[in-house]
Amino acid sequence: MKHISLVAAAVAAAAVAAGCQSMMGSEKPIIAVAEMKPTTAAGPANLSPTGIVRFSQLGASKVMVEAEIKGLKPNSEHGFHVHAVPDCSGDGTKTGAHFNPDGHPHNHPGQMIRHAGAMFNLKTDANGTGTTKQMVDTITLTPGKYSIVGMPLITHRDPDDYVSQPLGNAGPRVSCGIIALQSGN
Repeated sequence: MKHISLVAAAVAAAAVAAGCQSMMGSEKPIIAVAEMKPTTAAGPANLSPTGIVRFSQLGASKVMVEAEIKGLKPNSEHGFHVHAVPDCSGDGTKTGAHFNPDGHPHNHPGQMIRHAGAMFNLKTDANGTGTTKQMVDTITLTPGKYSIVGMPLITHRDPDDYVSQPLGNAGPRVSCGIIALQSGN
């Protein structure tokens, strides 16, 4: 009897482990990237920002944003937003306003009511490399109203003040990249 109970427990444990493995392995993470390149506004600002920003969908309504952009002003902050029109040409102004499908006012990214494309400023080190890792709960990489796939990501010359309407007084748009799904998604 004891042997049967042990065998039954082992079979049950194996079934649970297989179910967990199946659940974890059945869904590939959705990943998108934006290759950041300087706009024509970067030169007059004496900047040459380039880098990669990675977006990872976590669950239904959260996206992890991880960025490393070099060639920015050292020891400073730079506005960092998803914009609404996918056109990185020229000085980046053709990208329009912030991505804002609900028509909310500009606000701090920690506030509930804000532009969907609002993110915390990118902070640079002494070499002018800006990095961030932040969770954003107002965007997705899946189809729908809040999808940022195909939208432009902008780095500004100055920090976002999180107050000024409509764009946060962050200055010229010095780098731009179009957010694209990584192959395999």
